[in-house]
Order: sequence, then C-alpha cells, then structure tokens
Amino acid sequence: MGDTSRSTGLLAKMRQVKDLSPSERHIVDFIFSNIQDVSNMGIVELGDKTFTSTTTVKRLCHKLGIDSYTDFRLALSSEIAGYMRLSILEGAQSPVDRYDTVFDIINKVSDQNAKSIIDTSSLNPPDTISEIIKLMGSAERIDFYGVGPSNVVAVDAQIKCMRLGIPSSACADRVSMIINSRTSHEGTLAFLISYTGETDDIIEVANQLEVNNVTTVSLTSLRDCRLSKTCSYQLYVQASESWDRLGGMSSRISTLNMIDVLFTALINTDYDKYMKIMKYTNVPNHRKDLNE
Repeated sequence: MGDTSRSTGLLAKMRQVKDLSPSERHIVDFIFSNIQDVSNMGIVELGDKTFTSTTTVKRLCHKLGIDSYTDFRLALSSEIAGYMRLSILEGAQSPVDRYDTVFDIINKVSDQNAKSIIDTSSLNPPDTISEIIKLMGSAERIDFYGVGPSNVVAVDAQIKCMRLGIPSSACADRVSMIINSRTSHEGTLAFLISYTGETDDIIEVANQLEVNNVTTVSLTSLRDCRLSKTCSYQLYVQASESWDRLGGMSSRISTLNMIDVLFTALINTDYDKYMKIMKYTNVPNHRKDLNE
C-alpha cells in the first residue's frame, strides 16, 4: 500500500488541481456529485459510471499524488465525514429567502436542521448525559413539560417512556402541568423543555418541582436563562433559525434528537430487558376487522 499521508486533504487537492484532461475533470465532478457512492465503487465501476476507463482513473490518482485506486478510496472514505459536515455548515449559512424555489427551500431548511443537530452534539459532555441516563433508569416515573412546539417534543418523549414501560406524563396545558408538578414527589425525574429557557409556565412548574424535591433536567439553548438556573441538571441544544422562526423548526429537531440520544443510550443500559418490553408494547400497524 502507498503512503496515505500524501493523500491528506484529498478533496482540497481535487478542487485545486489544474492540469486535468476533460475526462479526468469529468471524473472529479462525478466524485463530488456522488461522493458517498464512489467510496464504495471499484475502479472498473467508476470508469463505467463516468464513461471513461480504468487507465484514466489511475492517471487521475497519480496526478493527485496517490499511488493506487485502493489508496484513493481509503483517503476518500476518511474525509467523507468532514466533507459532509462542512457542506452542511456552509449550506446552513444561507437563510431562506422569499424568492427561493422549492429546491432551494428543501436544501436550506434541511441544512439548517442538520447543522442544529451537529452543533448540539458538541454542547453536552458525555459525563453529564451518562448521569442523566442513570437517573432515567432509576426513576419511578419520568414527566415531560413543554409548551407549544416544545410540547411536541414532550409528547414524543412520553411515548418512548410508554414503549419502555416507564410511567410518565406530558401535560399539554398550564393547569394540568401545575397540578402534576404539585403532586410530584421524590423519585420522579422531570424534563423541562424550553428553547429560550424563559417560558413563564415552565418556570412556574420548575419552581414547584424544586419545592417538592423533584430532580429536574432543563433542555434549553446555550444561554443565561432562568430555567437552567432552576433545574438540577442542564442539557443544551442549538438551532440555526432566527428568532422570527415558524414553530421553532430547527430547535425542535435538535431537541428531538437529544431525546433520541437519551432513550437510545438508556436502552443500551439493559438491552435485553428493554427490548423485551418494546416487543410487548409494539402495536401492529394494521387494525383487526371490528366485526371479528
């Protein structure tokens, strides 16, 4: 195998290299348009897909300073994750414009949502998440509080609890949330979801839970806010949207992703137990004939 250290910055080299023939340039363009697929292609298939030849592919590899196509594929695979991340981050910098086409909107909204998830993944120390997962596993019940778009996240989390056989709630209105918080006690774990961390109803619930010695986890943006100061533990999410957002789009996506992370990790703490419960609580997609 050749010296793969020379392939460092392969994608950058492919963009910068000048002395390419039209066929070689076509291969480069094809690779950037199908970057994930190419990492799994053999040299013959790549030649066929680009209507060139294996000789042309080999010649391109040599011009990029790589000894063989095998080394080329290894270098490409090692850079794909970083390339995709960079592409998403660059795409998310362009806000949606009133004159954007549907194609533009698909790409911009998707990039902004993906960026929110990427950014969120680096905000929370694994040790903090591990501690919260332990609390989830030992809690007598887990309650979720959220208003508006955050209630959508709360309901999603509550359904996950149901699938795992964990008593839970996700109240949808202020009165129900206040009553539930007043009747909560030690042994309950409560998640309070508010991107701003300043939602009055959620702050009121947090204060009541604190009085009742209920362990609480805030899910907010990374900012100085009342909710995170009130709760026992803090989790943070990030969003790419502006404050005149429609229904907290990317903040909702990044918060849903955090919930998915927590429950997936919880399942892995006792995989056989939780898989058995999920098998039992699984509801078939079809309905039986009501006349049977």
